[in-house]
Amino acid sequence: MPIISLQISDDLLERFEKVRNQSGFNSKSEALRDSIVNFIEKNENFDNLEGYKIMTISLVYPFKEVTINQISDLYSRFHQIIKTITDWRIVEKKIEIVLLVGEVEIIKDLYRELAKIKDVICSIREIIID
Repeated sequence: MPIISLQISDDLLERFEKVRNQSGFNSKSEALRDSIVNFIEKNENFDNLEGYKIMTISLVYPFKEVTINQISDLYSRFHQIIKTITDWRIVEKKIEIVLLVGEVEIIKDLYRELAKIKDVICSIREIIID
């Protein structure tokens, strides 16, 4: 089995160890393998989506003018699929949830562009209505 090396901050390692211990994983390797499988499954499912979808994108980023401007520009470019944006400012961070309705390829394009912005952490989820 190949070995991979990874550098992370002390803070991230401390948080990882706390969650790993609470989750019952016996080793870092076991927890990381599980995380890699979840990452692959999430992104493979995302890549295989097609058609008209309802989705949300969640963002967390520092409250900086340059970042806010980059995000605002993207929201303007993709306004046709954005139905609502809910946001909160907590200390020096901004948290947003964006509700999107439209063709999944356009939604993916917005998500990929947001993910490229420095210091932006984002995730995407499909909303399933039965």
